[in-house]
Amino acid sequence: MKPQAVPQSVAQSDHELDKHHHESQADEHGDEHHFKEYSPKELHSIKIQGFVCLLGGIALHFVLGTFYLWGGISPYVGAYMKDKDPSVTQSTLQIVFPILGIATNSVLSFGVKLAQRIGFKTMIAGAGFLISLAFLILSFINNIYGFIFIYCFMIGIPSGLVYMLPIICGWKYFPFNRGMVSGLIIAGYGFGAFTFNFICKAICNPNNEEPEIPFEEDGKTKKYFSKDVFENVPFMFQMLALSYFLLTIIATLLVKYPRDLNLEYQQVLGEGNKKPSGINHEKSVDYHPTVMHAECETLAQGMKSRPFWFLIVMVLCSIIFGMLMANCYKVFGQTLGIDDASLTVLGSVQSVCNGGSRFGWAVLFDKIGFKKVYLIIAVINLICTAAIGYIDGSFAGYFIILCITMCCEGGLFSCYPAVSAKIFGHKVGPIIYGGLFFVIGLSNMLGYLLYKFGEPKIGYGGVFWIVFGFCCVAFILGIFFKEEHDWKKK
Repeated sequence: MKPQAVPQSVAQSDHELDKHHHESQADEHGDEHHFKEYSPKELHSIKIQGFVCLLGGIALHFVLGTFYLWGGISPYVGAYMKDKDPSVTQSTLQIVFPILGIATNSVLSFGVKLAQRIGFKTMIAGAGFLISLAFLILSFINNIYGFIFIYCFMIGIPSGLVYMLPIICGWKYFPFNRGMVSGLIIAGYGFGAFTFNFICKAICNPNNEEPEIPFEEDGKTKKYFSKDVFENVPFMFQMLALSYFLLTIIATLLVKYPRDLNLEYQQVLGEGNKKPSGINHEKSVDYHPTVMHAECETLAQGMKSRPFWFLIVMVLCSIIFGMLMANCYKVFGQTLGIDDASLTVLGSVQSVCNGGSRFGWAVLFDKIGFKKVYLIIAVINLICTAAIGYIDGSFAGYFIILCITMCCEGGLFSCYPAVSAKIFGHKVGPIIYGGLFFVIGLSNMLGYLLYKFGEPKIGYGGVFWIVFGFCCVAFILGIFFKEEHDWKKK
C-alpha cells in the first residue's frame, strides 16, 4: 500500500513537539516525504501500547482529581485547624478552593512546552512527587496560612502543569479517536475524587458523627466536628500522600510520549479516508487546501474581537454556580440537616457527573454546535439556581440538583476549548483557551467572595439569587453570541 498525503490538521496538532524529530528523520532518509508503512502486527502492538498509556493517564488523573476532593474534606480540616487556632472560621478554609483553581488554571498552557524540554515522564514523576510530598507536609502543619499556601500552590501548580500531558500522549496513539482519549482520561479526574472521598470519610468519620461543637462566627452559630473526627486528619493526609505516590509510579511507568509515531502512522490508520476527530470536515481548510480560510493571526487581534469579550463574560457568569457548589456542597448540606455519610456519597457522585459527562457533551457539541449546547446548559443552570433555595432539607432534591449542576459544569469545561479553536484557529485558539481557564479561576474566587460576605448577611438563599443573576447574564450573552467571525475585517 502506497502512503497517501497526510492531512494538514494532523500535522498541526503535534507539530511543535515533533518538529525536531521530523527534521532529523528527513536528513536520515534524504527525503522529508519518506513514510514508513506499518504491518498489521506492528499496528496491533502500537494499539496495545496506546491502551497502556491510557491506563497510565487515568492513574495520573486519579491523583489530579484531588482538586474536587477539597469540598469533601474541608469540614474535617476546618475542625482540625479550629482546634489549633480558634480564629479560624469556615469561610477562612473555603478560600482554598478558588486559590487552588487559580493556581492550577494559570499554568495549564505551559505544561506541554515544559514537558517538551525536560521529558513527559520527568514531568509526571516530578509533579506527582510534589503533590504526594505536599500531602505529607500538610499532615504536620498547624498554621492555617502555611496550610493554605502548601495546599493551593504545591498541589495546584504541579496539577496544572501535567493535566494535558497524558491526553497529548493518547492523541498520538489514537489520532482518530481524540474524543475517546480525552473522555477516558478525564473520567479518571472525576473517579479520583469519587474514590478518595469515601476513603477520607472512612478514615476521619467512620461512625458517621455529626458536627456538634458550636462556635459563633459572623453573627451565626457554626458547628464543627468533635475531636474523635478531626484527630484523624493527619493520618488521612498521610494515606493520601502514600496513595498518590503509588499512583504516580504507575502513571510514570505507563505514560509514554511516542516520538517515533509521527504523521506516517496516523496516515496508515486513516488509509487516506478516515479523518481526525474534533474537526468540522466539511468546512475545514485542512481537507480543502485550495479554500482560502482566514484565521485569527495574533493574540492582539483576538483580544480586540467581539467573540473574545463575549467568551470572557460568558465563562465568568456560567461557571460560578458549579464552582460555588463544588466548594461548599458539604457546608451547605449540613445546614439542611443532611448527615455526613450522605453528603460524602453526594460529593463522590457529583465528581463522577462532572468528569464523566464531558465526553457526552463533546459528542453533542460536534452534532449541534457550541451555541445550542451552551444555551441548554444555561437554561438548566437557571432552573437549578432558582430551585436550590426551596429544597427544604430534601436530600433527594439536593442530590438531583447538585448532580445535574455538575454535569453541566463538565459540559462547559469540555466545550470551551473546542469553541476557542473553532473561532480563533489553531494558532491563537489554545492561547485564548488558556486565558479562559484563568477566568474560570476568577469565577471560582467570585463565588467564594459571595459566600464569605453574602452568606452571613443574606443567607444561602440570597447568595443563590445573586448567582441566578449571573446565570441570566450568561444566558442573554449566549443568545447573541456568534460562533463565526470574519478575521479579514480590519
